[in-house]
Amino acid sequence: MKKIDQKTIKNILIILTVITILLGAGYFIIFSWNSPINQALSLPDESQDMTDGSDSGDMDSTDLEGSQETGTVTPTIEPVCGGPPSFSILLSGVSSNNYLYGLADAIRIVRVDFQTKKVSVLALPRDLWVEIPGLESRGIKEGKLNQAYFYGTEGMGYFEGLGYGSGLLAETLLDNFGYRADRYIAVNLNSFRMIIDALGGIDVYLADDVNIKKFEEPVLFLKAGSHHLNGKQAEQLARSRITIGDFGRINNQTVILKALAVKMLSPTGIAALPSLIDQLKSNVQTDLSPADISQLVCLARMLDYDQDIKYPTLPEDSMLEQMVYDPARGINTAALIVDKERISQLITKFQLGTMP
Repeated sequence: MKKIDQKTIKNILIILTVITILLGAGYFIIFSWNSPINQALSLPDESQDMTDGSDSGDMDSTDLEGSQETGTVTPTIEPVCGGPPSFSILLSGVSSNNYLYGLADAIRIVRVDFQTKKVSVLALPRDLWVEIPGLESRGIKEGKLNQAYFYGTEGMGYFEGLGYGSGLLAETLLDNFGYRADRYIAVNLNSFRMIIDALGGIDVYLADDVNIKKFEEPVLFLKAGSHHLNGKQAEQLARSRITIGDFGRINNQTVILKALAVKMLSPTGIAALPSLIDQLKSNVQTDLSPADISQLVCLARMLDYDQDIKYPTLPEDSMLEQMVYDPARGINTAALIVDKERISQLITKFQLGTMP
């Protein structure tokens, strides 16, 4: 037998070391690729059907304003981009420049369908009066929907589950309306401005004049018509509600979301998405994984923003504004009292793929 010299042994060891490093790096990349960027949601296991026994088929297809009954998605359609048939994202706009505290003053649930290649974004008013689970020991049983996010923040330290504000908000929506979020995204004010400015601003069309004041001093005035907004202006428009109420603010936020979709789905916007996502990893709280983000970017390239992204709203006659005593804060506050059964049925249809 031919004797192996020391140089050959050394080369073999080097090759084995390189292979081991590459295999280890490959495992790390695969593991990280499918791992949530931040804490994942820890919702209770789903023990029953999404419909919870309710007969959603008896509901009028026009209950979701602007919607049209299309039936459930055919399971034989192959999902694109390596994604699941669909998944749901809880999107929160946080009224703070950080995530230590803050109210969720913009709340949307997003259904992403990789079979039909469509996205639907449903607004939930922040003032919905709901039961907030798990905080009885803190003297909190009920509150506005946006307070559920606040009580779950790291700064408050009340919530023992995962996902901080988004986690408690997700549990609140599940308990009250049967909505089960698969993923969450929370965007604070600083991140919101950053996104708009990184895209070079957005172009919006306003049906009415906008006259925003603070302490009677003018902050932003925009005449009805087309405007180009930077991040700060978009923030002011998204947050204003003094003269238009919460439903008016939801409409303005929808205008901004549509403008964002147009910009992001433009050739320059799509080209900027990977670097934008990378910049915002430390500024946006989300349990999306890099793999999820890759699938969403892939789907974004296939969408027609005018045809494939819809923005239904809950019917206003399912909510009644009235003063409610909030024992946690010791004050009377204006809130929206809802028909929970009707809202639950509507959200069930939304999750099942009744697209507007």
